[in-house]
Amino acid sequence: MIQEFAGDVARYYARYRRGYRADLLEALRPGPRVLDLGCGTGQLTLSLAARATTVVGMDPSPDMLAEARATETPNAVWVVGADTDVPALAPLLGGSLDLVTIAQALHWMDAPRLFTALTTLLRPGGRVAVISNGVPVWTADTAWGEAIREVAAKWFGTRDFPTCGTSDEERARYGRQLREAGFAGVHERRLDHTDRLTLDELAGSFHSAAPLERLTDFPRYDRELREALLAAQPDGVFTEEVSVRVLEGTRELPG
Repeated sequence: MIQEFAGDVARYYARYRRGYRADLLEALRPGPRVLDLGCGTGQLTLSLAARATTVVGMDPSPDMLAEARATETPNAVWVVGADTDVPALAPLLGGSLDLVTIAQALHWMDAPRLFTALTTLLRPGGRVAVISNGVPVWTADTAWGEAIREVAAKWFGTRDFPTCGTSDEERARYGRQLREAGFAGVHERRLDHTDRLTLDELAGSFHSAAPLERLTDFPRYDRELREALLAAQPDGVFTEEVSVRVLEGTRELPG
């Protein structure tokens, strides 16, 4: 599914997308200067801002950034831009960043070109972290996951359910591309946990990734989705095994 991260989708994204737990923030060790690329509505950016001196959140969607700006955070700077705009940051940030995070967004980007560009922004010893904060809800191997897929197929005419950078194959490819771009010590950590979602949270999470602009009858679609989810899980409590993966590489020190 391909969607525009604008309008209602951005609002659902801000309200219902899963946040980032404290154990992940501790593992990232952000340092003073951080760039969160593909930051969306700022879930990770704002958490990083509590631990860093300055955080730049960069995303191509003005509507997503408008949601992020709604939380006033003095040390967070918001920039409209895609991965192709990263080289333009070099005059301002070149060689100064301690950490670049890319969370749930690399599948939209040209990873090899981006990783090469990031080497000029990071200080020696600076790191890039590619984060997968659980698999998309429509790929869940559960009865409620199948319910989402059936509703999506009916309303959006697709059985193409992308894994959005969370599959083993994609993670291995990203690791190889980091090494090819010159990053050292490339490794991946897992910080898995179990989450329980309400009906509103699960439906909202799917809405945040669906092409809502294609709908002519959102209330009916939303009603059918909720009915299908409750048919699959009548108690309305949806248990999800969340696989959090952090793929990290370091810009090598001189000499």
